[in-house]
Amino acid sequence: MKQAVLRETLCTDENHQLHINVPPDMGDEFEVIVLPIRSKTANALSDDSQFMLAAYSAVIESNSEEDAIWEKYVHH
Repeated sequence: MKQAVLRETLCTDENHQLHINVPPDMGDEFEVIVLPIRSKTANALSDDSQFMLAAYSAVIESNSEEDAIWEKYVHH
């Protein structure tokens, strides 16, 4: 499985649903974080913060010690 981050700007359909086309080599299970484009949070994220969030999401495993290390960097 390819470890990657897929970032897209999407619009909802008439049913207010989002649809994401995922490359087959990315696997079948995903963690999805939805940020409205007009939100202060989405606009306030620096390139470095966006990179750290992408890196964090790419390496999340069931390892509480590793997660604690990443949490220090993501929340600063």
